[in-house]
Amino acid sequence: MSLAAPLTYPRWIALALARALQTDDDAPRGREAHALQARAEQCLGAEARPWLTPLCAELARWAGPLWLAHSVASLADALQSLEAFHAGFDPERPRPTVRRLLLRPSRLRPPPLALASLVLPDWSTEADLAAWLGLTLDELDHFAGPARQYRERTATPRQPHAHPTPHYRGLLVPKRCGGLRLIEAPMPRLKTLQRRLLDDFLQQLPCHEAAHGFVRGRNVATHAAGHAGQDFVIRFDLRDFFPSIGRARVSATLRTLGLPDAVVERLVLLCLTRTPAPLRERLREDGSIDADGARRLASFHLPQGAPTSPALANLCAFPMDLRLDGLAQRFGARYTRYADDLVFSGPASLRRDQRALRAWVTAIVEDEGFRLRRDKTRAMPAGGRQSVTGVVVNTRPNLARERYDGLKAELHQLGLRSRSVPVDPALRGPLLGRLAWARQFLAPSRVEKLTRMFAAIQFNADR
Repeated sequence: MSLAAPLTYPRWIALALARALQTDDDAPRGREAHALQARAEQCLGAEARPWLTPLCAELARWAGPLWLAHSVASLADALQSLEAFHAGFDPERPRPTVRRLLLRPSRLRPPPLALASLVLPDWSTEADLAAWLGLTLDELDHFAGPARQYRERTATPRQPHAHPTPHYRGLLVPKRCGGLRLIEAPMPRLKTLQRRLLDDFLQQLPCHEAAHGFVRGRNVATHAAGHAGQDFVIRFDLRDFFPSIGRARVSATLRTLGLPDAVVERLVLLCLTRTPAPLRERLREDGSIDADGARRLASFHLPQGAPTSPALANLCAFPMDLRLDGLAQRFGARYTRYADDLVFSGPASLRRDQRALRAWVTAIVEDEGFRLRRDKTRAMPAGGRQSVTGVVVNTRPNLARERYDGLKAELHQLGLRSRSVPVDPALRGPLLGRLAWARQFLAPSRVEKLTRMFAAIQFNADR
């Protein structure tokens, strides 16, 4: 249950009571039973005393960390789970009524114990977040205000332009294996804000040790090296990885850090987007997405192309990585993930047990809200070529020849085309990423050749 839950009468009473109970709860003796009851009676009146007394006595026994970890919404959830709270709605008692709303200033809650040593920004209010980003509240509204909430269908004859301000440019890039890939690149000013969030906030948060994509100190090389020289390697691929991570998952992840709900909502709107209908229709016509994929894109999701998306994706995938790593240990194997690429490797017995492994991986992935691309699953015994993210790992990590040839051909074609029509600058980042990936496994002469070809591409100036 949350603030978005239906506002029934008991829910309204629970929210009002939660606010009253949290007012001055950090004062000396502020969480003792008599202090809690005094604030509760100010909210609901003295006639509620008979059932508030046992309720407050029960709450006073809570440990400090448990109490401080609650937001208003989660404390209201907890109240509604207690029998002492529901005693207030006994038909033989007067119906509880809110006499006065006690409000407290918004505040950060303590992060989980494992993150207690982290130094996180002090974002107690939306104004704090705006100031940290170098914005006024009006400017923050421009990027993460009510207009971002409008859906396409909200336009009416009286408000024909009730649409959010476009903060992203959609780019459809042909895939090597056919179909189109959607890149949603933020406009320059939003990209600057997202880069600040990434550098000074998101990158301070630890992801699971199995995650190797977009993590400091880990990369394609470390991802592939973990599976070099193994008797059996099996690779799985997640479908629509970034669009699968939506608003609820990102909000829940950020709330675990103790951030207030209002600040979490602003961060979500700063980092997530919804794909316009024309782009969704084009992707469906091409067969690049199905109806479920179109539904995900129509909802708030992590945009592929935003600086913050990979870090948020790694944080949101932590529960899945935790479970898959435990599964690998159960089979005597090792597990790593690079973005949407899941790899297990281990002894020859893993080949014999692969049917059970596949079933468990599918169950865990789907239970965590993701989907596998069944056509991309690859089982690779030591007798054949074992490839992880385009790197051959039979003995040591080595770039596959066709990967090098494909990247060289693409750079050559873009260089020729750019002589007449400058290339979209949104392609610069992905190309640089692929070059950085390839140079880890290539001889210096080949690295120099690819670098020269990239330098010959003429990009449009950023708009």
